Amino acid sequence: MLTSQPDVSTPTLAEAALATEPADKPLIRVPRPARARKNRRVDILQTLAKLLEDPQCDRITTALIAKKLDLSEAALYRSFPSKAAMYDALIEFVEKSLMDLCTRIRADQNLKCVARIQVMTTVMLDFADANRGLTRVMTGQVLLKEDPRLTERMNHLVDKLEMSLRQTFRDAVLARELPADFDASARANLLINWILGRWLRFVMTGFLVRPNGVSPVALAPFVS
Repeated sequence: MLTSQPDVSTPTLAEAALATEPADKPLIRVPRPARARKNRRVDILQTLAKLLEDPQCDRITTALIAKKLDLSEAALYRSFPSKAAMYDALIEFVEKSLMDLCTRIRADQNLKCVARIQVMTTVMLDFADANRGLTRVMTGQVLLKEDPRLTERMNHLVDKLEMSLRQTFRDAVLARELPADFDASARANLLINWILGRWLRFVMTGFLVRPNGVSPVALAPFVS
């Protein structure tokens, strides 16, 4: 049975000022030019993510991003050296968000191991639903015509998510929540591919078939 989620919220790009300072650090006055550059980086990434929410937009140019922000392309390049760097920053946001959430879920002692797997799965699906434009990055759809290293990095993130699931399955075996002969590697691979399939269908249907809202019955084959 799907348990309730721990007290974690699915981040969105608009809600997270990328690279913000931790709250426990003392307030330091940043010179206005540096602060403006930081805000511009966030504005650029938010604009790119928003443009990606249009399923008909196959290739986004720096000219289009600059036009939306009423900036020159030169101004964009003062914040990011290339469009690939913009996509790389989006992937970094996805990676930090999902891996941090998975780490927090795995550390939650109030949840059994199997429940952690269920919640991790739900979080991955909720994140896609809350960040439509980023889901096109997560599935690699908009990266095909970009720098191949971006696809490699996204694939590496998927591998890390699969590893986190695999480790949690193994924890469940050690805790005797699953049989001793349970194949944690095979089940983690099956589950991450199912999650990728939910993400991909979300993108391919123009965001009509939402990835989340999955019932406990649908998840049961992966955790039993």
